[in-house]
Amino acid sequence: MSERRISTYAAALVVLALAAPAGAQEVAAAEGDRVEPVRLIDCPTAGLVAKGRFSADLRFFPQGGVMGQLNAGALDRLSIGLSFGGEQIIGDQEVDWYPRVEPTIRYRVLEESQALPALVLGYETQGYGLYCGGRYQIKSKGMFLAASKNYTGPLGQFGVHGGLNLSREDSDEDGDLSGWVGLDKSINAELGLVAEYDLATNDNDHSALGSGEGYLNLGAHWSVVPSLNLSLLLKNVLGNGKGGADCKGGADLSRELAVRYTEEF
Repeated sequence: MSERRISTYAAALVVLALAAPAGAQEVAAAEGDRVEPVRLIDCPTAGLVAKGRFSADLRFFPQGGVMGQLNAGALDRLSIGLSFGGEQIIGDQEVDWYPRVEPTIRYRVLEESQALPALVLGYETQGYGLYCGGRYQIKSKGMFLAASKNYTGPLGQFGVHGGLNLSREDSDEDGDLSGWVGLDKSINAELGLVAEYDLATNDNDHSALGSGEGYLNLGAHWSVVPSLNLSLLLKNVLGNGKGGADCKGGADLSRELAVRYTEEF
């Protein structure tokens, strides 16, 4: 699939999703009873950790990898966070830590309304998966703009999301503008489904790890209790990657587990 075709298809999804007529659906945000998702799987939404609250996230990924993230709502429209992790944390081999602690910051520039999506401007340097060749297997978003719109209808609540980003990880000489689209759908108060498609147009050059198909990720969320959420993730469903020796399992589908705990300060 060509880069132009992927970009055109994803752009059309963003426009159609974010422009869905509010007359046919009610904005779920107006109900005020839904916790905002701050991330689909790897891609950000326009959600924020509420002021006076924090979230602690753990991601378990292949090669014995574990990554932790801590985010806090500093102001009504501002959240900040830090993350760190490594490979072989689970297992009997020597731990291979990530090279540094990675920061993130988000500011909501526009609140969601019946006509417009919420918009968040952010910066994050944490990528996902293995660290190899001076970059993360899934590049960090860098500077990004995320948009989210939530609806309710006969089939329940669902949200549509999209964004654009310019990653700081360009050691592979592929620093193009990229983007993503995604959906989340609640089944009931405890269960939800999520899907995202990362165009990865900044990871398809001759020296990059990606092979041009983009990253399609799927997941299921279970709220064990209101403050604790478990997620089962299927990542890289399309097998995007060259599968070379430079990065282990480059084109493989991976099964991952995520845990999220939220609480007040």
